[in-house]
Amino acid sequence: GVKLGRYASPVYAKARRLYMAKNYPILSDRMKGVAESFNLSTTDDTYVTSCLMYDLAPLACSALYLPADSTTGGHILLAHSMDFYITTLREMFGMGRVEGEHDLFSRNFIMELYPDKGYASLVLGALDLMNGFQSGINSEGLIVAMLADNNAPANKTPSPLGDTSGGLNILQLARLILDTCATVDEAKVAILNNKLTLGFEPAHFLIGDRSGKSFIYETASKDFTDHFTGNDGKPQIMTNHSVHLYPDVNGFPYYSPRATYNTFYRYRTLNDFLQKHRGKISRDDAWMALHSVYAHTVDADEGAAFPIPCRTLCPMVYDIDERSLEVKFYLKDGPTDPKTGDPKLIFSKIFRFKLAVNK
Repeated sequence: GVKLGRYASPVYAKARRLYMAKNYPILSDRMKGVAESFNLSTTDDTYVTSCLMYDLAPLACSALYLPADSTTGGHILLAHSMDFYITTLREMFGMGRVEGEHDLFSRNFIMELYPDKGYASLVLGALDLMNGFQSGINSEGLIVAMLADNNAPANKTPSPLGDTSGGLNILQLARLILDTCATVDEAKVAILNNKLTLGFEPAHFLIGDRSGKSFIYETASKDFTDHFTGNDGKPQIMTNHSVHLYPDVNGFPYYSPRATYNTFYRYRTLNDFLQKHRGKISRDDAWMALHSVYAHTVDADEGAAFPIPCRTLCPMVYDIDERSLEVKFYLKDGPTDPKTGDPKLIFSKIFRFKLAVNK
């Protein structure tokens, strides 16, 4: 169901091609392949060939990076849950459903990529078949998780494709990091050396590597400065607020105790899990940490026009040492908890994927 978007002007198409050829030749080659697949010239100035968008929507989540020293098996783990409304994009913005539309994040994919140029990778994605992923790992043991950042700058009247600039949109930057970077230091350089175009949904990254180092990358809304928050060898948490603005849980703003999907509530819950846990953290513990911040509420906090059911759709745990991913998928609501009034979430079995590469 992918349909190519149109550039607002040919000048943007030319700028995009030149930028990719110079700064991201791997994607430049893929753009030529997309053009050919849609029977277009590789120098076409009308259609956007740098992404293959569908079911476009923001990215709400929680993530927890666990260095080897903190885990029972001595493996580096990333626990990550992808949450969103169970509705269409049109309904999210207060419009009526159109026949044939799919609910947001109801058509997710697992992609294993073994390219001629760049590193092999394993990702869980949606929205963009070419670049889009919510989290992923490459053959070098670099892992990237991308979550919405409620405090980051956003373009209020953008093209969701990010096609009015010669730079990269947020999905393309994440894919470039997996394609070309082996360490967190290389990822920082790649971020600083590329131009990021603002889309309608701001995001931040949690990036870690097989050395146990990780950092959170954020852009300040006030002055557009870059911020890197390192983990100092410790577990690192990221939800949906800028960590550099709220480095201490004791400085979080007030939120209602009933607001169980509030970004600060989820961060504090994961922080409490780390503080109270005795001994090393197992993979089962990581799954339990995700369970403590599942979304099973009705609200409009993530940008909906009115309160809509919000659910955890894809909880997952990555093992950097194994280059593997375990994931399960939301199927439906179960019985309602009489104490909270929230439904239990019914998931599929856990599926396991592993990159077929030498470590």
